[in-house]
Amino acid sequence: MENKKTDNIISIVAILIIVAILAYTFYVILKSNNLFNSNELINNISENIDDTVELSKEVTPIEKEIVYTETEIASFTTTLYDNDENRIFNITKACQILNNTEIKAGEEFSFNNTIGPMGTGNGYKLAKGFDSNGKLIDVPAGGMCQVSSTLYNVALIANLEITERHAHSRRVAYVPVDKDATIYYPDLDLKFINNTQNDLKITAQNDNYTVTIKMYKKEQSN
Repeated sequence: MENKKTDNIISIVAILIIVAILAYTFYVILKSNNLFNSNELINNISENIDDTVELSKEVTPIEKEIVYTETEIASFTTTLYDNDENRIFNITKACQILNNTEIKAGEEFSFNNTIGPMGTGNGYKLAKGFDSNGKLIDVPAGGMCQVSSTLYNVALIANLEITERHAHSRRVAYVPVDKDATIYYPDLDLKFINNTQNDLKITAQNDNYTVTIKMYKKEQSN
């Protein structure tokens, strides 16, 4: 009876030892797996950081867009006393070309260089204009001088430096005396220098009754 009791104790101890061994083995395996996964996670994080750094080196920085404000500094309007369709056509064509022209600080503006040749082969029509003797005749791009004279007065108001200007051979009604500027491509031109510290922009528009030209200074606002 005593031997049987001893055998039972030995069996229980053996079982406990086996359970302890299995538990320790499971613990070691679990710990080993966790350590492996942790190292793998660290490696992945490190690789992602390296990829991000390399990507940031390859991306070109986006340049900040420069924003300008435009402030009107001069404006002048002349009246169309002649409702001839060809004359209005020529004036409209010239205003469309002149509109939104920009003049850099220190740059010289040329009316002829901006508008270009003014012959009928360039899309202009015959309309009334003065010859060198003051006689009213049909000339290519007749009416163009009203645009140049309107712009001349804008340049005067803006206190720009006038470098070339020619008077008509006789008085014109749409501007005050001595405030006209005749042009005849390529010999007679209207030129002035942007002697301000800012770039300038010209706007030009007309209808069947008036021609309006304005001058704006451009300033960086950001």
